[in-house]
Amino acid sequence: LPSSSSSLIAITPPKQPPPPSPGTKNPSKGRAPPRGAMDAIRKQLDQLMGANRNGDVREVSRKYYDRDVCRLFLAGLCPHDLFQLTKMDMGPCPKLHSLQLRKEYEEAKAKGMDNYDHELEETVERLIVECERKIQRALKRLEEEDAKAAIAISITEVTQSKEVLEFSKQIKEKMKEIDTFDFDGNTEGKIRATEEVDKLKEQRAEEQV
Repeated sequence: LPSSSSSLIAITPPKQPPPPSPGTKNPSKGRAPPRGAMDAIRKQLDQLMGANRNGDVREVSRKYYDRDVCRLFLAGLCPHDLFQLTKMDMGPCPKLHSLQLRKEYEEAKAKGMDNYDHELEETVERLIVECERKIQRALKRLEEEDAKAAIAISITEVTQSKEVLEFSKQIKEKMKEIDTFDFDGNTEGKIRATEEVDKLKEQRAEEQV
């Protein structure tokens, strides 16, 4: 008879997968927010809590007079924040806005060390000139459109009814309102005036049939 030891079959346990290394990403976890959204959140936190909120040594050494800090924001007004949602929207400011650094600047200004008011005044004056230039261009365009409309009315008023001419007049006035709303960045007013123009055009078309 064979010995009991020779009749036993060796069973090898299945190999277990190695544990993930500390640096390995877990695919089951959610993805991080887009980079643009994270940058926007980071900038807001920098402004509210200071750039050194995480205790980074490099951030602790940041000063208000660093090149990447917005001097106009320190002085009280950054044009990038002034014209949002208008035709003069300059987009986000490429430099740092920090309330903590503004406080440090104001303390230094009170001691006569730095003063960025003159730089802010020059920037505001340039913006005023640019706004006036755009207003004059818009007014000139309206005058040219008025002249063209006057010629068109003089030609059609003989054949058009009084009702049609009245609708045309109202449409013209509403178009001016749309230009004004567009220049001021009043999106709600622009949409409302555009809907009114569409209704007036439909009514005018019914009168012309």
